[in-house]
Amino acid sequence: MEDPMKRKQFHITDKDDETLKYLASSKGWSEAEVVREAIREYASKERQKTNPLLKMADSAEKYDVDSARDLSVNHDDYLMGIFENGKG
Repeated sequence: MEDPMKRKQFHITDKDDETLKYLASSKGWSEAEVVREAIREYASKERQKTNPLLKMADSAEKYDVDSARDLSVNHDDYLMGIFENGKG
């Protein structure tokens, strides 16, 4: 059973309209199907992106970076200490 459809209305430029018509014609699809496929492809790519903070955390764990156990709680104190000692 196919998912129910919802009607959407939006504005596009003349150039985007030409592109949409060309894509639909070249694939033998409706313009609506081209838009739906583009949304699915974009969403798939976005889901594959990784959070840079999680990537850093993974690297820290992988390379066994030595850091204070209370860093998440006392990070301001540690940063102030670095600043006050002229290392920052």
